[in-house]
Amino acid sequence: MRWSLSNIGRWDCISIGNKPVEEALFRKIEKHYIDLNIKKGIKASNFEILTATAFHIFNEEQVQVGVVEVGMGGKLDATNILNNQVISVISKIARDHESFLGSTLQEIAHHKAGILRPHVPYLINPKNEKNVVSVINEYADEIAAGPRLEYDPPGFSKVLFQNKDWLPAQPVHQENMVIAAMAAKTVMESFGREYTTWNMGRILRKSKVENPGRLESVQVPPIFGQRATVSSRMFKGESILVDGAHNPDAARVLSQHVQKFQRRKKIPNEGRVNEGRVPRNGWPVTWVLAMTEGKDAHKYLSQILQPGDNVVTTTFGPVDGMPWVKPMDPSRLLDMAKSVEPGIMGLVASEGGPLRALCTAKYLRDPDRPIVLTGSLYLVGDLHRERRLRPNKVYWEDPKFEDDRNKIAAMLEEEKHRVNRILSDTDTFGLTTDSFDELNRKSGIWGKQMAEREKQRTIQEEIAALDEKVESLTEEEKLLRLEEPSAITEITRLTALENGANLSYHKTW
Repeated sequence: MRWSLSNIGRWDCISIGNKPVEEALFRKIEKHYIDLNIKKGIKASNFEILTATAFHIFNEEQVQVGVVEVGMGGKLDATNILNNQVISVISKIARDHESFLGSTLQEIAHHKAGILRPHVPYLINPKNEKNVVSVINEYADEIAAGPRLEYDPPGFSKVLFQNKDWLPAQPVHQENMVIAAMAAKTVMESFGREYTTWNMGRILRKSKVENPGRLESVQVPPIFGQRATVSSRMFKGESILVDGAHNPDAARVLSQHVQKFQRRKKIPNEGRVNEGRVPRNGWPVTWVLAMTEGKDAHKYLSQILQPGDNVVTTTFGPVDGMPWVKPMDPSRLLDMAKSVEPGIMGLVASEGGPLRALCTAKYLRDPDRPIVLTGSLYLVGDLHRERRLRPNKVYWEDPKFEDDRNKIAAMLEEEKHRVNRILSDTDTFGLTTDSFDELNRKSGIWGKQMAEREKQRTIQEEIAALDEKVESLTEEEKLLRLEEPSAITEITRLTALENGANLSYHKTW
């Protein structure tokens, strides 16, 4: 069983045996606590009611072991009503929820340490800063918590990851896997059950547990399974990457993953010279972004944006049970993105939710270039709700979806024309004088920018082709060609041109 704060439906955040509880059961128990709250005048928060509902369901279902993720902080969190923990786990602490938890990592760590219990072992991610670990250890000493378990006993991770085929892509995921396996080991031993690291590794390799919104490859057939019109039957189409990263630390991990798997991915040749080759700096990414008001968007965006990227900013809908959570104004978010990386192309899609924003992203980028939706788990939740409403198996043929199919097709056409109108190099782009002036004020001269983007892209493609040529040469061939205008010399020339293109490209903003 695992309980964590999900964002698709309130009941989805409570799972037993890897399956969300039934909505009807959830609503029944939740209503009981809502009524009790009113009758007794308790003034419980929505999250406290949610916590009571979850724990009630666990008791009814006779759950033996639960994985309970704290809502926010720890010290004052509603989940702290638990008094029968087997182990407490504190992962990597980042600056988050600073308006509630404190402005320093030490203050935040003190709140997180509130999940510790007397005489209960605890585990800390060793990548935490030393001052953070000191705060947690000091609190543990105060309340006699412990012992503190060793993160990676000798040979533990080596056995856990002995099959390299399933080694997690990023170090942070490996760290989390080791922590989870250590916690599972502690739980098994508390039940007197046999435990071996090899057996845990085997179970994890076979496990196909999905973690929505965490480096998740997602298909959105209504948007990417069609081009401009709806046909009687459509294929699923391409996938986009979806991740709920919402602070600078998470953005850094996401950026590393995108650099390796999105910017470097092979894209089929579409008939243009060198089109299938990966540019030296990787493919530009089109980011679909929404963030919660109060987040450090500047630091976040600094981790993910690169020259040549595109950005579509949007919002998320009201958060069930948390009316105080508000999205950042998408126009302000776009301005911040441009201040971080002046070379980006950006548009606002303030209405229509993630589907409208994905329509914009589809036409803002070159075909088949990567799209990443991120910045907020609430945005990710909105996307999954939209997908849930449109099940792919019946969506394309069921008459009840006809109006929705037409609506999506119209939305695609609208965004296609909007993007083309703004990106075209005509006199006024179809804009009024006032709106054109505003566009120039915020974004520079679009025509010059597009020319520089095309120039930079062409140079990158030529460099990629020459890189490939150089790699194919043997050492002997390289020596023989040193005295003639070689591919290496050409790469040097193009690299200088690329740097110049980058500089002039920045000046257009």
